[in-house]
Amino acid sequence: MRRAVDETAWLLEQWARWSKFNTDNVGYPSSTPFARMAGSSVRSPVITDQEAAKVDLAVSKLRARDEEMGEVLRLYYMAGENLSYVVRRMPSLDRRKAGALIKAGALIKAGVAWVDAALCIGSAN
Repeated sequence: MRRAVDETAWLLEQWARWSKFNTDNVGYPSSTPFARMAGSSVRSPVITDQEAAKVDLAVSKLRARDEEMGEVLRLYYMAGENLSYVVRRMPSLDRRKAGALIKAGALIKAGVAWVDAALCIGSAN
């Protein structure tokens, strides 16, 4: 099965939503205490638990192989695709705004491609 990279980006977006709804099963923080008091503004994920688990496994493997790329990818999708947020949260990225944004953007593209390949290999088994 051939998967489009934009489909993988969509799966990562859905995985992030799923992770926020399933905080008991996943070790990622769902929201700030204030956001929890105000109620959830996150739309429900449109992904099955099985699909989300496959994406979660791929992201976990990426983080084990390349910690910086995996963390940038995780932050990007967990923050609702906010690149500026990622740059502020990653001390390893250069603090000069333009350079950091370019590096983070490149890491995100590479991370999506890595997850795409991992999902394709996983579905072939």
